[in-house]
Amino acid sequence: MLRRTFAFLCLASLGALCDRALQSSLFNQREPELLGRVGDSLVVASTSPDGRLVAGLRTVGPEQWTVTVWETTSGRQILTGPIAHPPGTANPLGWSPDGQVLAVGSAGEVNLFELANGRRQTLAAEWLVRDLRFSQEWLLARCDNALYVWNWKTRRLIKRLGQDHLLSAALDQKTGVVAAASFQDSIRVYSLPQGKLVQSLPAGPATVNLEFTEQGERLAAAFRFRNDRSRDLAVYYEWRVGRQLARMPEPDLVGFSVSSDGHRLLTRNPEGGHIWDPAQREPIFQFALPSLHTDSLSPDGKWVASLPSETGQVVVWPSHGRQQPRPLKQQDRPYRFQFFANGLLQVVDGACSVWKVD
Repeated sequence: MLRRTFAFLCLASLGALCDRALQSSLFNQREPELLGRVGDSLVVASTSPDGRLVAGLRTVGPEQWTVTVWETTSGRQILTGPIAHPPGTANPLGWSPDGQVLAVGSAGEVNLFELANGRRQTLAAEWLVRDLRFSQEWLLARCDNALYVWNWKTRRLIKRLGQDHLLSAALDQKTGVVAAASFQDSIRVYSLPQGKLVQSLPAGPATVNLEFTEQGERLAAAFRFRNDRSRDLAVYYEWRVGRQLARMPEPDLVGFSVSSDGHRLLTRNPEGGHIWDPAQREPIFQFALPSLHTDSLSPDGKWVASLPSETGQVVVWPSHGRQQPRPLKQQDRPYRFQFFANGLLQVVDGACSVWKVD
């Protein structure tokens, strides 16, 4: 009898330990860690791929701008320099994959800063450089009516691709292709370095964003229909054959975010949104979290960052939806936030804060 009682207690204790371990794995309660906070009065900021450095743009006077690079943890200033023209509006900062070159888009040019020696070089483009994307060897600049692609290591212009009224573009690192979408036009996919048109995909009137996933084999896109916002949706393409794998409706679409492996896609409307598995062609769950800011999904699809309208504070929550959002402690109201690596999030509220959430 005593032996059976002892065995029962051991099993009960083991069961409790397993239950706690399971809860810990499903509901990670560890508080987000602030790795560093740098800068002030920043218009926009961007963290290097390894999280070691932060670049920020700010206005220092009438028609005067400057870019500064800091070490994330120490706050030590690494580099600073003037920018002669107003920066782009969408994504004017970009980092090379090795974190050694910073690109700054302004007016009709791209400024490249080498951090090792402070050397600066200007690449001529067209008005207005709105978005910058790096890959292993290429640098893409989206202007209003053209795409520019350079070999960022040699600074040689590879291709200029003219396309009027450009709204979005994406550059894939593995396959060497560029996707671009214009107002009331199809999505065009070009191969590099020749810039040959290899595919044209049907699209809605206004393309919110484009992102390659699954090692460049899939393309995610989201569309707005200005005359009938009830038709807004995200679409997942097998772009090589021009096939739509999934259509994900989201009336009054604000934006979307997708994981690198394509297993998680988030669509947002003003009142909330959906988490999707494009392979299943149906939402995993629906969430209610009013906001006009596009959420950010971590590259591995585990975490979501949101900016609820009621609180004005960035919150993070797991994409499985079984845990309450956790607010990040911020000094001022944020206006930009984005996951730049797995479990690493940057938040801009005048200064730039870098958080580890996983």
